[in-house]
Amino acid sequence: MKLDSRTAALALAALLLVFALELPVGRALAEEPDPDPELTAADAADNEADDDEAPPVEDAPAEDDVGDEAGGDAGDDTADDPADEATDDFDDDWAEDVVVDESDDAIPADLELNPSGEEWVVTAFEDDGDNQEEGAELQSGDVRDSADMPVIRRPVPGAPPARPATTSRPSRPGAGGDEDVPYSTGGKPVSARGVPWQAQIYYPSQSSQWAAKIRAGTPVWQLQHYCGGALIADEWVLTAAHCIDEEMVKAGYRVRLGATDISKNEGMSYKIDRIVRHSQYQQKVVPAPPPNMYANDIALIRIVDDRNLGRRDPAVIRPIPLFEGKVAAGAQVTGTGWGKTEAVEGHAPSAILMKVDLRAMDNAVCRNRPSYGPERVGGGVVCASHPQRSTCQGDSGGALTFTNGAPKVVGIVSWGKKRCSGDGQPGVYTRVENYLGWIKQAMQLDPSRNALP
Repeated sequence: MKLDSRTAALALAALLLVFALELPVGRALAEEPDPDPELTAADAADNEADDDEAPPVEDAPAEDDVGDEAGGDAGDDTADDPADEATDDFDDDWAEDVVVDESDDAIPADLELNPSGEEWVVTAFEDDGDNQEEGAELQSGDVRDSADMPVIRRPVPGAPPARPATTSRPSRPGAGGDEDVPYSTGGKPVSARGVPWQAQIYYPSQSSQWAAKIRAGTPVWQLQHYCGGALIADEWVLTAAHCIDEEMVKAGYRVRLGATDISKNEGMSYKIDRIVRHSQYQQKVVPAPPPNMYANDIALIRIVDDRNLGRRDPAVIRPIPLFEGKVAAGAQVTGTGWGKTEAVEGHAPSAILMKVDLRAMDNAVCRNRPSYGPERVGGGVVCASHPQRSTCQGDSGGALTFTNGAPKVVGIVSWGKKRCSGDGQPGVYTRVENYLGWIKQAMQLDPSRNALP
């Protein structure tokens, strides 16, 4: 049948309309294509992965790139990283603000030492110019150089608020202040009764290798001090693996309990009978592949009374239990250690036991910080930080505990960034919950063995 021109025009219009409805037009042409099913499944698996799983182990770097056994320059691996230039611009919204209420703190501040209640701030620390804290290196010989202790300044009544902590000399970009080192804490002074589990690892004599430092005015007690620890059973002290080894035991290092001011030879001193270190820890920095200093930083020290010291006062010396649960992100935690204090009148420094209150950080957030990353932050550690407070070097191995409630060890002071600038960079602590089985086995280990996988 032949169509007239009007009918043909209507039919053509209808066909064009149907064709137009079959094609995307306008904004639809700018939309992204449908996701690839295989890629979507892979992304979903990555997002659902447990944050605390151990990070992937990188391929071993070329021999020339691996840090040497002495630790090398711990800043070399990040010196040219442009991300390091932005470490001051941190996002501090990773946890809810903490309302400070010290009335229920498990570790009370010492009101006699700190009647004003203000925080003591790090003002300086000794730096021998090698851009690395002594104690961060793998040292040889019987007697170790003590780690440089931070100088903590007491608050002056009526004085303006203290400035943020700074180092004794400006940090040079890529060379002085961002390397990974063992460190201690500073904040508010506490008494031995407030931290009855606190232990000190120290050398009880005077070494000839300290002669130059002693002539320069360094007090002997500061050189004798090496690390902290936590008494977890009558005869066992928990500490970091980098804090003790067999050479130190043979040299006569000891453990002191019940001390507040270690410059006064306080407390009770015990012989180190034997130690058990984690065999998968080595004091090497990235890019050295595991085992290195970023995992398994844990050791146990068995102590014996070789001086007939007698019964301990449980109000001053008693063990602390281990935490057997999971440390939640944002949890309030407290670290303790010794800081060298400096009176405002310029009196000789002392070494008062200090505490600093922090917040546990989600490991994924911690890994995203510049110069941290998955090669440093695995599932066996806890990160902790605070935007306005800083940790500083000088005393590793001490316990990280919950700020409130019954005291329990949740972490061991392991490593942090060298600079003490109050910029909220997290410290890293060995996560005790991951090593509960290891600790139990280590205590039952045959005395002829000093290492446990």
